[in-house]
Order: sequence, then structure tokens, then C-alpha cells
Amino acid sequence: MLKMQEVTKTYRITIVNPSAGVNWSGGGEIFAIELARHLNSYFDVELLSGATCTDFCYPAGGIPRVDAYNLVRHPLLAPLFHRFATHPEIVIEHLSNFLPCAIHCLTHPTDLIFPCNDYGGLAMAAVVRAIKGTPILFTEHVGLVGKGVSLGRNLRFQPDRLVVFSEEMALFARNLRPSQVTSVIPNGVDVNKFTPNGDRIDLNLPKPVVLCVASLKRNSHKRIELAMQAVARLPQASLLLCGDGLDRDYFQSLGEKLLGTERFVIKSVPHQQMPSVYRSADAFTLPSINEPFGLAYLEAMACGLPVVATDDQMRRYIVGNGGVVCDVNNPDSYATALSTVLQGDWQARAREHALGFSWDAIARRYRNVIIKTITQSGRGRGVLSKGVEEKPNPI
Repeated sequence: MLKMQEVTKTYRITIVNPSAGVNWSGGGEIFAIELARHLNSYFDVELLSGATCTDFCYPAGGIPRVDAYNLVRHPLLAPLFHRFATHPEIVIEHLSNFLPCAIHCLTHPTDLIFPCNDYGGLAMAAVVRAIKGTPILFTEHVGLVGKGVSLGRNLRFQPDRLVVFSEEMALFARNLRPSQVTSVIPNGVDVNKFTPNGDRIDLNLPKPVVLCVASLKRNSHKRIELAMQAVARLPQASLLLCGDGLDRDYFQSLGEKLLGTERFVIKSVPHQQMPSVYRSADAFTLPSINEPFGLAYLEAMACGLPVVATDDQMRRYIVGNGGVVCDVNNPDSYATALSTVLQGDWQARAREHALGFSWDAIARRYRNVIIKTITQSGRGRGVLSKGVEEKPNPI
């Protein structure tokens, strides 16, 4: 049992994501917005965002990466920008937001800084901590993709507490930095927004419809081609691919080749409309490898869709009894798993499993680690009283 404290005078928490409110399809941005909303029940929360997205957001002041995207791809400027960075739009966001966010955190006292924009936010928070001693909480969203390069880089900023999605990530972090305080907390899903009940849309595809949600990029860890090959082995099934990216034309051509124009379509859908898309499909799949977490799995199950996913430790935990994990590298095994979920009634099981990842439950766990991080740093300005007990819920 972990003895925690109940807050009577709230701490002030500053969450940082300069793309929040601008980019509504990014996992980090959705994470920052949802966590800010739910932590607001426990703390005085402020979200440094790119645009208005909550009642307690504040403009970060820099250039969001979405706005920088077109600039760095201008035919005359692209060669120059890409000489210095693979993703120059992200570098522009980090650099342009560094000083405004640092000045804001220095002039508006806060008890904890929670950067949700990778190394740019961590660097800013580290400067504020060096001046004022404000502790840093950081959640690693990239996971072990690229053999953990991102996690290793971010550990150099020595956050006061690191949150990861799995014990495997926690072990990796402890091997790199044995003194790092680490907690394991999964991602969350809004189970009131993502629900089986609500509007549906006409997909204009033959039933049953398998849905895949991913950015359209060749040779990525999403491995969309595997899903296309598996669905093509089911003569009565269609595939809806939701996403966008530089390789959209490639996937359009491949999908039409494997499934034909009648059984395949690509749609780019705003995130706020995704619950209707999930409800309109019959199953969800994403055959990614080394996926840090996979929020789309939870969104699909919360809407009552069974999931077919890669058979690995993280996917077994996320999917549980809400679907099937399989060897997605074997097209026949993959197709058999899809056929299994399409022939059964999985709605209740999928929904029930997703409820265990509700943002209400996840926010309570973040509340606990935030309180511990602040009190252990000795910098908290809030007043604590009235102990309560709460069991930890590790992966």
C-alpha cells in the first residue's frame, strides 16, 4: 500500500506543449490537453499551449511545429533547413518557445513543470530548475523506438521523476541512469468521448470494415503494409486507413492494387470526429513494432471495437481480452486473427477492458506521483493534510 496525501490547498502545476490546440492528431498534444483537464480537479493547472484548447491554457509564445512545417518545406528553403536537422520544424518549435516559456515559468511561480514536448521542454524546465529549484516531471512518449535513443537523450536532463509506459522502459532507464526515480503509468483514454453509443458515418465500403489509424509514412514502425496484406486475404472485408502523410499516394496505390477501389479507402479525419469513425467500423488493427504505447488501441476498444495487434508484451497488456494478438509478420495468421474478431461479439469485452485506462483512473495515479515529486523536492508551496491510502497499479 502507498500512503498518499489529499490536497486541501492545491499546488500549481505548469504543463508545457506548444503544439497543443494547434495539432489535434498528435499523441503528445492530446496527452497534454487531457491530462491538464483531469489534473485540474486536484491542482491549479496551467497549460502552455499553441492555441486555446482548455479554460486554463496560456499561449506559449513561439511557433508551433505545424505552422513551421510549410516554411521548412518551401522549395528554396528546404535544402538549407534539412542540412541541419531531420525535422527542422520541431527544432523551430523548440527554439522559438524556449525563451517565452522559461520567462513565464520564472515570473509565474509554479510547484512543478511538466514538459510534454520532448527535449525542448526539458531543456527549458532544466534552466528554470537551476534558477528556482522547480522540480520536473517528464513522461517519455517515444519509448524504445530507435533502440531508446530519445529516452537516453532525455535522461541527460535528469528529470526529478520519469514516467514510462512499461517495466521494460523503466529497466532501460535504470540501466542508463541508476539514480533515476521512475514510475510506470500507462496512457489514458476519454471513455466519455470514445464510447459505443453515438453518431456513425457511412463509410461507403462493403462490410465488414477493418480500421487502421496511422501516419502515412513508408518504412515506419507502423508497418501499414502488413495490415493491407492481411485484409486482402479476407475476400469479404474492406480496409479503411485513417491518416495522412507524405506517402499518401504510395499507400493509395498499394491499397487499390491489393484490395481494389471498392474495398479500400484513405480518409483524413479530425481527431474530434474519430469516435464516429471507430463506431462505424467492425474491427481495429495496427501491426506496429516497438510502439511506445498505442493510444488508438484504447480509443477503438472504448468504442466497442475488437483489436488485432502485434504479439508483444506491451500489446498483450493494452489489448487484454479486448481482442487478439498474433504474429502480424505472417499474413495468414494475421488474416485468421482478423477473421476471428470479425465473427464474434466483442463489444462488451473491448469496452470493459478500455475502462481500466480511463483518464479519471490515470489522472489519479499522476496526482500521486506529482505530490510525491513536489514534496520530495522540498519546493512545494501547497498545504497537505488528511492522509488517504491508494494501491499502486503497476503494469
